[in-house]
Amino acid sequence: MRHLTLTEGREHNEMIMDGLREIGTIGAAHASTALSELVHKDIMIEVSDCFVCSTQELPTAFSTTEETVVAVFLEALGKSRGGIMLVVSEQMAIELTDLILGREHDESHCLDEMDQDAICEIGNICASAYLNAVSRFTDITMMPSPPGVAVDMLRAILQFPAALVEADSDSSVVIKTMFKYGTNTGFGFMLYIPDRESQLVLIEKFGSM
Repeated sequence: MRHLTLTEGREHNEMIMDGLREIGTIGAAHASTALSELVHKDIMIEVSDCFVCSTQELPTAFSTTEETVVAVFLEALGKSRGGIMLVVSEQMAIELTDLILGREHDESHCLDEMDQDAICEIGNICASAYLNAVSRFTDITMMPSPPGVAVDMLRAILQFPAALVEADSDSSVVIKTMFKYGTNTGFGFMLYIPDRESQLVLIEKFGSM
């Protein structure tokens, strides 16, 4: 018997999308708390949109893909597997690392190795908060792998997610987020690619609510 993927399920049941948005909102709230405690300043993360698309549709899901971005990627490990990635603009990555490192902002500053370590920590916090929210709803324990970081054009970054998980994991959950820190506001997104088992559990959980 063939089961629905999340990409197909989005067309059948709006409750599935509501459930995915709820997971994103809970994960964002927990990440906000953890980041604020880390820098001793308020950092707010809000979910502005959530949608599901196939991994093949990702490059066409955004209005522009020529922007240089910073991506922190992790693999979800455990009984169920998947990939998860935080993507923010290069400018926003520098501003966030300034907060973590207690550094005055310098417009001419470029990301160096210390910045990449700091942005990895931010990505790890956000990804872990999201995976914890997924685990809470699915009762499937998943742990994040050590994070990696890449700086490239969004178009190139979006080619990477399919390699994070098995080839049959063709559904991607995109959670667009807004970061508020100090007087600054930045936008990014969290990308979650669940394996087939996780997709089935999420569909069963939210499709029957």
